[in-house]
Amino acid sequence: MQVKVFNDPEELAESAAKFIINLVREKPTATLILTSGDTPVKTYKKIVELAQPGDFDQVTVIGLDEWVGVPATSEGSCRYIVEENLLKPLNVSPAQYTFFESMTDDLQSECERVDKLIFEKGGIDFIIVGVGLNGHIGLNEPGTSFDLYCHVSKLAEITISTGQKYFNESTELTQGITIGLKHLLEAKTAIMIATGERKAEIIQEVIIQDPNINLPATVFKKHINGHIWIDKAAASLLQ
Repeated sequence: MQVKVFNDPEELAESAAKFIINLVREKPTATLILTSGDTPVKTYKKIVELAQPGDFDQVTVIGLDEWVGVPATSEGSCRYIVEENLLKPLNVSPAQYTFFESMTDDLQSECERVDKLIFEKGGIDFIIVGVGLNGHIGLNEPGTSFDLYCHVSKLAEITISTGQKYFNESTELTQGITIGLKHLLEAKTAIMIATGERKAEIIQEVIIQDPNINLPATVFKKHINGHIWIDKAAASLLQ
């Protein structure tokens, strides 16, 4: 695991954008797992600004997670955030990307569908994630095994309350459907990004603690090519 500190969120976003663009230029058919959230959106907008036509014409994009029971058209869904801020502006064909269908009555089959797609693509080339205030990655909450592929999770109270910021009105959130930590560990490259003083305490815990399921973000310590990219504010409690 490598930790890199940037001056501010803008510098981090530009570096992450350039990293992703260079990756897909080196492997145009790369399989990318992309997250939603405020911090990644800055990266996606920078990709749109810096990418050249054709850079993303052959990639496969898979959404990291989704709120169960929230439709794809909701402004708070992972699909909506990634589509509106990256895929549509880049004119990426819908045939090239998939997100969890969280409105289905058969969530297990949906997990199996995404697992199958990842395996058919030969695994994940790149995954980018944020980190929750309780250390969750994707919607892998504390206590989640590092040995799970795609699965359904019960959301922690802090995730439910924090998640409300993505919606225009109060939204019932109880479960998530998510890429599992075993997929993350098997990805060729994994980057976790975090910015702001609000994330400083959890970043400190991730750096201090040994890998353990009670703090899912510590899975990065087990990754052979895992990176934690943070700004100075998120790094403010580190020695």
